[in-house]
Amino acid sequence: MVFYFSGTGNSLWVARTLAHKLGDEVASLVDYWDEDFWRCDDEVVGFVMPTYMNDVPWLVKRVLENLELTHPRFCYAVMTSSHGKSGQAFTSMDMALQQAGGRLHAGYDVQMPGNCLVSTKEENEGRLAAAPVAVAVVADAVKRETCTWRSRAALPPDDFVESSYFYGTHSLRRLTYMKDFEITDACTGCGLCARLCPTCNIDMVDGRAVHGDVCTACYACLHWCPQQATRLKVPFLRDKRFQYHHPDVTAEDLLYE
Repeated sequence: MVFYFSGTGNSLWVARTLAHKLGDEVASLVDYWDEDFWRCDDEVVGFVMPTYMNDVPWLVKRVLENLELTHPRFCYAVMTSSHGKSGQAFTSMDMALQQAGGRLHAGYDVQMPGNCLVSTKEENEGRLAAAPVAVAVVADAVKRETCTWRSRAALPPDDFVESSYFYGTHSLRRLTYMKDFEITDACTGCGLCARLCPTCNIDMVDGRAVHGDVCTACYACLHWCPQQATRLKVPFLRDKRFQYHHPDVTAEDLLYE
């Protein structure tokens, strides 16, 4: 099984491509968002997700806290990011999988167009062109069950979040800053953003999108809005961050309700 979390479709595309090469199936981690307990009996288990603030998205951490792995022979993680670097992510995945009854055996980075930081269309085209080869390399390594990650001693459960760079004071402040959206008058109240939100954090009030405080910073609302009515308030991103979503993924592929 290949589990994924995706906002713009990058990680979904990687998960689908990888699963096709491996003869596996894909499943969204968001499907387990409301589960107090869930179990995976597969011997080879993969996780594909974007890198947020040099770490695993907090929603993924929350979901993995309730996972039990029963026969984990080989567990791997694929992190997509604009820089092709995953920072703290593999350490966090290893801690999560140890608590679930397994460990991280291998971690792979795949550079893709980012959903937050500004990049040019030329840069994005280059990353998309290189991605199939990168995923093919990952698939070959997984088939061989090549270990690339050495687990360290598991931390106590209470330290799982606190030890992460992602949840450090500086990064948490930055993350909160990056969740600050504005809805322009272009909003038609179509509700697509609400249906795409993995945490059901967006409500339609009087025909207008209203954000709550359970944002996972996936930016699906920003990148899929047909009217481009969702914008970040962050000054250096507000007017420079153009919409992007993977060309082989549709909004319907990512709908949660």
